[in-house]
Amino acid sequence: MSSQPLYAILFTGWFSGFLTDVDPENDHDNGLTEQRLEQWRPLWQNPFIDPDLGLSSKSDYNPTPTPGGDVDDEKLTERPAMSRGTTSLSKQSSVVKPAKVTHAGPTWVNLFYDLAWTASFASLTQNGKLDGPWDMASYATFFLLVWWLWASQTLYSIHFYTNDWVHLLSTLVQLIIFGLLAATTRGYSFIAYILESPGMDTLDPKTMEEMVDPVRYQEDRITYYSLKVIACSVAASRTILWLQHILVYGFAYFAAREKKLTIPLKLYILPIGLVISNILFWVSAGITCSEKGKTVLGAELKFILWLVGLIVEVALHHIMERLDWERTSFTSTNESSISHDAPPQPVLLKTPIELQQPSITRQQWPVPHTNVNLRERLEGITTVVIGEGLNGIAGTLYSVLSAPGFGGPVAANIACTAIIIYFLAYFYAEGPTGHRNPSGSSVRHMWLTPLLKKGVKNQFIMTSYLSTALKTFRQFDKIMGDQQIALDDPTSQTNMPMKNFLLKRGVVWADEFNQLNETVTNNGTISPSEVDVEKFRDQVGIWNMRISLKIMTAFYTNFMGKDSNIKPSIEARIKEYYVNDTLPLKDWNEEPELPSSYYYESIITELLETHLQGARYIVALAGAIFISLGIMNRIHSKPRDRFQWGIVMSRIFMGFALLILLTLNAGSIQSLWVWDYQEGQQAGVFRWIWAWMVLPTLAIAFGTEFLIELVLLRCSGLAIARKRGRINTSLWRAFFSRPLSWPNRAK
Repeated sequence: MSSQPLYAILFTGWFSGFLTDVDPENDHDNGLTEQRLEQWRPLWQNPFIDPDLGLSSKSDYNPTPTPGGDVDDEKLTERPAMSRGTTSLSKQSSVVKPAKVTHAGPTWVNLFYDLAWTASFASLTQNGKLDGPWDMASYATFFLLVWWLWASQTLYSIHFYTNDWVHLLSTLVQLIIFGLLAATTRGYSFIAYILESPGMDTLDPKTMEEMVDPVRYQEDRITYYSLKVIACSVAASRTILWLQHILVYGFAYFAAREKKLTIPLKLYILPIGLVISNILFWVSAGITCSEKGKTVLGAELKFILWLVGLIVEVALHHIMERLDWERTSFTSTNESSISHDAPPQPVLLKTPIELQQPSITRQQWPVPHTNVNLRERLEGITTVVIGEGLNGIAGTLYSVLSAPGFGGPVAANIACTAIIIYFLAYFYAEGPTGHRNPSGSSVRHMWLTPLLKKGVKNQFIMTSYLSTALKTFRQFDKIMGDQQIALDDPTSQTNMPMKNFLLKRGVVWADEFNQLNETVTNNGTISPSEVDVEKFRDQVGIWNMRISLKIMTAFYTNFMGKDSNIKPSIEARIKEYYVNDTLPLKDWNEEPELPSSYYYESIITELLETHLQGARYIVALAGAIFISLGIMNRIHSKPRDRFQWGIVMSRIFMGFALLILLTLNAGSIQSLWVWDYQEGQQAGVFRWIWAWMVLPTLAIAFGTEFLIELVLLRCSGLAIARKRGRINTSLWRAFFSRPLSWPNRAK
């Protein structure tokens, strides 16, 4: 038995340290002391003074310059050419490298902020309608607005974020703002109160008090409150950013007074300039919240003020980023960094001993530095945006696969969709060089990516919808012929093949049979054998057209999932088709010059209007993405070899090749429906749709570009091996004879 007391056993085992403190002198727990002191963050910190965590007795500010203090870490990978003219002793002594003051904040804050931004942006693509050009305009304006909220705050965090409660709580407020934006995207519209009233296709100046239609009243209410919340949220975020820069200027004032320095010019730009943008955004919010916000002038003025405010802020941030920390005025660059204790002498008049000793006492302005990396955050949110679209596509895939008898092209389109999404992420991440130019980093976020994903999803739905419908009606005609359905046969009402076939497609066979029987026999007053042949044929035709529309409507609801809300105007036409015998009878008997004139086909066309418009322009989106990828790669780093140029140019050429496919929109008949003899006059885009080749064409383009880049990368590797003497033949001979992976690869 141990003689140790029980409390000693407990507090030296599982509960060790329960009654003690962390010893900073004997901290062997992976920096537990630093973690405790960092978590006990102060209310605020001066970004221009080293954070004092109590780990040493050093002063707060260490004037020792850090090499490359004002150089972005991403630029260190680039090696600019050295000039012999810069190696003189006089020029070496004139190089002033500012002192870097590092403030490392918790990475989870930045990640949480980025996810909140992604949620607000994704809500627009999920809840909003991207049907036509004005919907694209709504998308573009919201994207630019919300993207700049993120970008401006991220630029602030890169320079001035400190691990204190002020910044932590300001991040919380920004998260609330993004949450409000995400919750109000449903009612956001660029043309609301400008070209049309909410819930209507035209502009109606009625006020909410004058409205009697509950649907329109609800739409107007949602739109009005959404626009008010968006306007006030954007203005509030601008005020928070301005207050943060005011606080930074205050810290700079105290640091300059303590160090006897002059505040850099760049620290004046935003505290003063953001006053202008704040006024613009708050005036816009005031107009939106007033009754003038529902007028055409007020609604237009709101977007004009937003645009001017964004231009002002972008220009101010551009000016600030281009100014050096040493510049204290527009005419002097380094007055504040030199303390004139003794007048400097020309280098040629100094003795060798004097050349070895500094004659000028230099004190640099402390440059704040954080652990925020703009490139990594842009890559992260872009990856999240790309991945976010997979949820919608996966939901659509489930709806399609759960549909009975889906057509053969569905499997091919599933594979094509996977290829497009995968290579979209691959081309974004796998650029021709790892070097990045921070000045072009903002180009990295491809705002067209969500639109392409939306377009791919819509084309997948339309292909599945049409192919499944064609297969269904072929099977329906075959079953009707095989089963020999007769109205005077009581067993026909319970025919199991017909019952099971229609039940899977949302139609009850017994109800449809009884309805046809009652119509033909005048509710049982006459025998089916006594019915006039012409009347019987017409009634069967009406019944056939209506049951076909029911199947197509059920398919649409099933495939669209949560986006299956049918427009009220289309819903009214469908209901009229079910009660007005003239419409289906006309479709059954008449043969117009264009099949699109059929009432039935016109309803299907309206249901697929968004998808048909997307088929016209999806190649433009894909082409624009390829072109933007090539331009982005050129902006980020100057190509250094022919293979890098090859990848850049191949992406641009592939983009223009896809843009050429826009000529498919040409044709005298702009309709999905034509007679066989009219196919030569039909626009190519519709024949492209019926060939089920929309997504396969894009997949072929993405796959071809991948193979081109794979060949160029292979040739680039062989060129390096030839430079090192590993191969002594031409690249094309080595391309097929040399193994793809050689074991003695040089490091």
